[in-house]
Amino acid sequence: MQGTFQPTRSAVISTLLILAVLLGLGTWQVQRLKWKSGLLAHIEAQMQKPPVPMPEKIDDPAAWEYRRVTLAGSFLYDREFLVKPRTLDGVNGYHMLVPFQRVSGGAVLVNRGWISAELMSKASRPPGLLQIEGIVQLPHPTSFTPPNAPEKNDWYRADIEAMAAAAKLKNAAPVIVNIASKEPGVYPAGGKVEANISNNHLQYAIFWYVMALISQIIFFIRYWKPAPA
Repeated sequence: MQGTFQPTRSAVISTLLILAVLLGLGTWQVQRLKWKSGLLAHIEAQMQKPPVPMPEKIDDPAAWEYRRVTLAGSFLYDREFLVKPRTLDGVNGYHMLVPFQRVSGGAVLVNRGWISAELMSKASRPPGLLQIEGIVQLPHPTSFTPPNAPEKNDWYRADIEAMAAAAKLKNAAPVIVNIASKEPGVYPAGGKVEANISNNHLQYAIFWYVMALISQIIFFIRYWKPAPA
């Protein structure tokens, strides 16, 4: 195919700038993919470790996140918190967070799992001294989460400090423990840990690299002039 390619100087400069930006965005997403993959691998490794007794004092909560732990104590059912809205299999409901008074004297907020308003009267509340197993997690609210209204007992996200104050807990742990298992037909339904970590960076990287390629194709087509027949 014969012809001439005669782009203007300004077109070359603007096209190179666009190419640099698009390639930069794609490369940034590749870097994010590497970081996110490492984070997810770390979470998986944490959750695969055998359960250990949760220490009385946690100086580095992040180091304990997603670890399996055991606790001995009893639930304070008269101080339950219902965090909304939460869904399970398309049904609206709540996460039931209940203070757990440890035998050692400290307290931990325990996410017992999902329950709907219709099932509330059937909620299981085992009494007495219990040994429970769960997975440590920290609250990770998003910018889309509405603010809590503690004065109305209206909760949209877990807030350890505010909930501990509302429940008058002493020595509350700086983490939440999610019940690690789910018993069929028993509510609240535990056994679900929300990492809330999406990993779409590969798709984003491909998108920006494809856009970079398309920008060059358009540039070529715009300034390519076939030879007269």
